[in-house]
Amino acid sequence: MESPLGFASIFSPPSLSREAMSRGVTRVDIDFSRLSVELFLGLATAAVLVVSAGSKDARGGRETKSVASAPTSLNANAGATAGSGAASAGISEKAKAVPANMVLVDLPEGESLGEILVESADDPDYWEPLCQARGQVLLPRGRKFQLELAKDRRVDTSLLKRFPTGYLFSIDGSDAKLTDDDAEKLAMVQGLKELDLSGTPISSKAVEKLRSLKSLEKLWLDNTLIDDASVPFLISLGELKKLSLQGTSLNDLSKESLKKDLPTEIELVV
Repeated sequence: MESPLGFASIFSPPSLSREAMSRGVTRVDIDFSRLSVELFLGLATAAVLVVSAGSKDARGGRETKSVASAPTSLNANAGATAGSGAASAGISEKAKAVPANMVLVDLPEGESLGEILVESADDPDYWEPLCQARGQVLLPRGRKFQLELAKDRRVDTSLLKRFPTGYLFSIDGSDAKLTDDDAEKLAMVQGLKELDLSGTPISSKAVEKLRSLKSLEKLWLDNTLIDDASVPFLISLGELKKLSLQGTSLNDLSKESLKKDLPTEIELVV
């Protein structure tokens, strides 16, 4: 019986060596037992690789899901704060689209505060109509503006704080439906130079609140309910250049006090 040649690896085909042929060997017998062992080891190795790859994919899938879910979490947080920050965020977005030579005043839609006028380029004593004071208003930089308050209804004077500091040069509140409480809101308009409250039912309490208008130069209080109690507050308005008090309850003594204590350069109309 011929002696079998040592079997070849399963990774290369069986072949006869010169030594085997010199001994008269003419065929190669495969050792199936060893082949079975190598086949088992190969399958086991493949199975381990498959399991390992599957586990890696599973971990990668969880990581990807976590990263993908991050924006959702941020969106949820954004939604939670939307109630408190929606208005300012909205203004911020609008401000991005405002031309450099303009300023945005964001007022409520609906009823207007009144009419916004711009100082005439030809006559500094004349105001030209610009637009209604409602909704999104664009004001050109470097100009002077007057707000003429609506006269046919009560207006929310707390909205005046939405105008940038220094942009309202003048407020015409003559014959408007204003009260002493509105004077406090008017006094918050920093940079205001002119204020006309003629024909309104304000009292000396309103004049007291106006003392914070340090830059006020012209004040009309004709036909109001102010009385002698307003005199100390009027004298404290140190920047005044014109003060009109016709048709008020000021007695002659108070008028003389104003003429004496106010700077002589002030135009006083009593």
